[in-house]
Amino acid sequence: MLETDKITLIIFDMDGVLIDSEPAYRKMNMEHFSELGFEMSEEEYNGFVGMSSFRMWDRIKSDYDLEHSVEELMESEKMRMYSVLSSDMISTPVSGINELILSFERSNFRLSVASSSPRDNIQLVLNKHGLNIHFDYIISGEEVLNGKPAPDIFLKTAEHFKVKPDSCYVIEDSANGVKAAKSAGMNCIAYINPNSGNQDVSDADLSVESFSDEEIIKILTFIKNSKA
Repeated sequence: MLETDKITLIIFDMDGVLIDSEPAYRKMNMEHFSELGFEMSEEEYNGFVGMSSFRMWDRIKSDYDLEHSVEELMESEKMRMYSVLSSDMISTPVSGINELILSFERSNFRLSVASSSPRDNIQLVLNKHGLNIHFDYIISGEEVLNGKPAPDIFLKTAEHFKVKPDSCYVIEDSANGVKAAKSAGMNCIAYINPNSGNQDVSDADLSVESFSDEEIIKILTFIKNSKA
């Protein structure tokens, strides 16, 4: 792969960054767990936020001795998530995300989405909220062998654009996402979303608590200084 340092690539996670979906997912999954015959603590659940569906269900199946196959559990979750995303439960993108995207576009950065969610769900969200026009490339957790916290999804995104990892800036809200980004050798900006639960994002290069004008300036300054 011929790499270029002329492109600055911004890689967005979706859930918890573009849309505030984690509270709805938490409620959905807790109900699903009850149907499967077990309960899970909030602390344990927070450890699965941002993780690939396969990794999550493979671990849960083992820990709770479930009779269903991992594939069956994943398919059930996928259908439930699609239903949630299709409803009015999540009616707007995260506050300030449109302004952040426009700021990146004015800086001539390339934009992509790399999410653990299924591709159908990603496309639904981007189309529903009018975000699809902003992204040059979309990749889902279904399209890589190892999902987050492995770096595969981010490395495949960099490969698509033919850019070096250190020219990539990942925006994540979860410990698993931050770990994946740093394992890929990329810069990571953590959005501390309280609705994503107690997430350890201390390994991120920069943390912001919102996408306000002040925080957007902080993000742009960080990118400019890191490229200098």
